[in-house]
Parts: sequence; C-alpha cells; structure tokens
Amino acid sequence: TMQLPTRIGLHCGHMLLGSVGAVAHYEYRAVGDIVITATRIEGLNKSLGTQILVSEEGLSDVEGFLTRELGEFLLVGKSKPLVVHELRCRLGEANGQQRGLCADFAEALAAFRKGRWEEAIEQFEKCIVHYGGDGPSLFYKRLCEQYRENPPGEAWDGIVRLTQK
Repeated sequence: TMQLPTRIGLHCGHMLLGSVGAVAHYEYRAVGDIVITATRIEGLNKSLGTQILVSEEGLSDVEGFLTRELGEFLLVGKSKPLVVHELRCRLGEANGQQRGLCADFAEALAAFRKGRWEEAIEQFEKCIVHYGGDGPSLFYKRLCEQYRENPPGEAWDGIVRLTQK
C-alpha cells in the first residue's frame, strides 16, 4: 500500500461563509482571518517536516492526544505570533519513544528560547539521532546555527519569524 503524505493546519475561531463565483458557477467557501491563519499553519508543516499542526487556541477543548509544543511563530502577513503544537498521536497509542521525544524536544526548545545556541544545537542533535531525523529538530538546529553566526541581538524574544508562506 502507498501512503499519501498529508499536511493539516488546525486553528479555531469565528469565520464567515461567503459565495464566490459568477452566474455559471457559484461556490461557498469559508473566509476570514481564521481561515488564512489555518492555511499558514498548514504551510508550516512543510518547513518543519510535520503532518498535523494546531494552534494553542485550537487545542483549548481537545483532550486525549499527545502533543508537543513546537514554539512561537510569527506567520507571514500576521502581526501577532502564535504558539504552535504538533499533534503526535492518541494518548493511548503513545509509547516511551513518543513521550521521550516530546520531553527532549522541550528541553532543546527551552535552550533555544534562552539564546543558548550551542546547548540547543546539542539537544536538537540528540533528538535527530535518537528519534530518526525529527523534522522540527532539524529546522531548529539550522536556525540555531544561523543565530550562532549572526546573533539576533538584545531584542531576542524566542519568536520564529517566517518569511515564506
């Protein structure tokens, strides 16, 4: 059997349903900032090598899943950053490896947020080696290497600013 790679971005809030089209063809689509944000979150999967990402707002009423925080991102065209999580699996399916990755990644992310590049690189490398080329760890390792060469300066706030959709 062949598996098709899927990328999903989840966000929640109020949106509008609007009609789009002309006389010969009408269709109804969800429109508004919530939809755009969900689309940007979906696109973030490509950069992070993940499949299902959800905003912190989207997690507020969700239970029974193992998730890991992937950081705070300022998405393209947005003025407010948002915290993004990866949906890993149902809690009942979570094994020691899944939980270990979440714990080790959290340590690496904490070092990143404090601007401790060498420590963060080491921790992200540990995740890459132990958990089979973890996409978010690869993303952050590269980012830390860039920041080590060109430090972001005094105003460092731990937010990842994205320049591509």
